[in-house]
Amino acid sequence: MFQRKRLSIIMLLLAMILPILAACGGGDTGGADTTDEATGDTSGEATDAEGTEVPPESGDTAPTVDIEGATAGSAGDITQIPVEDGATIRFVAPANATEQQLYIEGIERFGQLFPGVTVDFEPINDQYLTRMTAEFTAGSAPDVLLVDGEVMGNIGYNGLLLPLDEAMSQAGIEASEYVDPLIDLYQQDNQTYAIPKDFNPLVVFVNNEMAEAGGVDPASIQTWDDLKAAAEAMTEGEGPGKTFGMCLNPDILRYGAFMFQNGNPIIDGDQAVFNQPEGVAAMDYWVSYKTDGVGELFSNLGRGWCGEAFGGRSTAMAIEGGWIVPFLADPANGATDLPYSAIPLPIPENGEQATWLFTNGIGANANTEFPHAAAALALFLTSDANQKALIPSGLAQPSLKSLAEDPYYTENEVAKVLVDQAEFGRLADTTLGGPVIKGDIINTINQDALEPIFLGAQTPQEALDAAAEKVNGLLSE
Repeated sequence: MFQRKRLSIIMLLLAMILPILAACGGGDTGGADTTDEATGDTSGEATDAEGTEVPPESGDTAPTVDIEGATAGSAGDITQIPVEDGATIRFVAPANATEQQLYIEGIERFGQLFPGVTVDFEPINDQYLTRMTAEFTAGSAPDVLLVDGEVMGNIGYNGLLLPLDEAMSQAGIEASEYVDPLIDLYQQDNQTYAIPKDFNPLVVFVNNEMAEAGGVDPASIQTWDDLKAAAEAMTEGEGPGKTFGMCLNPDILRYGAFMFQNGNPIIDGDQAVFNQPEGVAAMDYWVSYKTDGVGELFSNLGRGWCGEAFGGRSTAMAIEGGWIVPFLADPANGATDLPYSAIPLPIPENGEQATWLFTNGIGANANTEFPHAAAALALFLTSDANQKALIPSGLAQPSLKSLAEDPYYTENEVAKVLVDQAEFGRLADTTLGGPVIKGDIINTINQDALEPIFLGAQTPQEALDAAAEKVNGLLSE
């Protein structure tokens, strides 16, 4: 049975020492998960005044956690997998306080289906890729783990993850049940090495009060020209107290989406093409927000990321993902009274809808002692039953296509906009040269092109040309 005492101690210690992590996409390069400050013991165990666990009263048992929905995929049954009775599974993943609780509850549900299996959950929030690489090299890797693009590129592509296809067949699920760009990341040579657990897209968040004051209807913002006009209308004041219409972030994981909309890929085969005319035009458009005084870099506003600038009312709009939702809802950030809406990224004239998608998945160690139990846990944590619990948290959107029709989305307009972007999304891990070198390519474009462009040190054409030459060098290595 799931060891609540061991988990409780780990979670209590981590809750006391974990720092506030930067929200995904907020000054970072992205990822599906969002973070907030871990506060308090999330295990549900009773403690005395000094934090020591109090033994349960005689006859007390762990509370039952309801299992609602399919236990594998959108309609599968995890109990059809011949799990090894007596297995002990070590599961590791980066996780903030809310995510930790979701994992805990998911593991408790799994324990009800497989009471003979013990799952030990270990959050790792520091140097995750480095830790996993070292543990796989040393032969001490966990049985089940969170698999992001970097882990997939450095570990999964080297044959160190367990193929999940047999377990998927036993449980009655197919890869096609998951959003296509997400599941594609985790497939190689016709095998599936992880299952996406959720995703986040980029959309435009709009301060409704500032929009009303500027005479702007957020729903009417559909084109680049509309967006620029809205930013102009919502820019007010001068000097230190000026509020800007748009928050700017010098990151290709923002403006690359607008290159796609303008018909310009970033990488084409083994060549950088983001410096072609349509890509340059997209950057000309975005730098005009700064030169025209209707947009400002979050760093120049004294903020750590655009979500903070938006929440602090320094800007009326910000291009972010769903990770901003729990940030704004956290009383510690002072934005709980901010009325806002979300709209899809506007498109240029004759352009096409496009956005970035960010995701993480759950996979298993190819050398686990308990492959059936490990595969079952990976499938269960990404199942309908567990993703339904994720939806109201606001952290991310479900990766199962079927859950886009969940009743929650008929009542929450912002979440509806977010989940509907799945069909228009591009995944950085698969469109920026592959997950192994994606990070180097992003850093090169940001440092050698976008930062000089927004600082006014180079024109978009000059900066993108210089960065393209360096990226071509990375692609040829």
